[in-house]
This record gives sequence, structure tokens and C-alpha cells, in this order.
Amino acid sequence: MNRRRKFLLASVLALQNSSFVYPSCQKCFSRVILVSKRSNCPKCGFTGEAENVSYRYKLSLKVAESNKLFGITVFGSCLDAFFGLTATGLHRILKTNMGKVQIPVTSYISVLTAGEKLKGW
Repeated sequence: MNRRRKFLLASVLALQNSSFVYPSCQKCFSRVILVSKRSNCPKCGFTGEAENVSYRYKLSLKVAESNKLFGITVFGSCLDAFFGLTATGLHRILKTNMGKVQIPVTSYISVLTAGEKLKGW
């Protein structure tokens, strides 16, 4: 891993991955595997209760600076201020409210077959 820091003033073009929180190991911050009611870290071997697992941010972006494109990934608690809460807090809210999320009308339109007509549109 590159330990040098570089500051980049760029425009965000796209999210590279829509999954931006992950269950993390309390010791080494690697992604843990959640199996039944247990969590297991494949890197350091730490195990724990799945209900006690903490989450971390991993935001992968495609950005442009001048005439150059970059793929960057930002990890950890430095994103707490951006999202307004910790990754564990955001995961808890998302998990609680997933049943209440509504799919936009444009998503329904995109799945219609070519032969179907929208009544009333």
C-alpha cells in the first residue's frame, strides 16, 4: 500500500461501487465475514459476535483533475464528517429503513418491455 499522501483537487465523475460501508475487524480494519451470528476476520483471525460488528466507510470514486482521470478510494472515519455520522450509525439506519425505501418512477419505466404502453402517460 502506498503510504504517501497526495492532495487532489478534482471533480467526482462517478461512484465506482455503490456499496460504501463494510463490516470491519476491530483489530485490523479488514472486511470480516459474517456467518450466522459470528464474524470472522480472514486476515488476522479475530472472531466476534455479528451483532457487535462495527462498520467502516470505503468510498471508491472516479475523479477528473485537469485532463487526467483517477480512481481513488477513501477509507475510514475521515468520511464521518462528510456523511454526518459514523459508518456503523449509517448502516443501522439503512438496515432499519430499507423496507420503507421507495423506488423512483424512472426505475419502473426502464423495466417496461417495448410492447407495453403506459396508461395515462
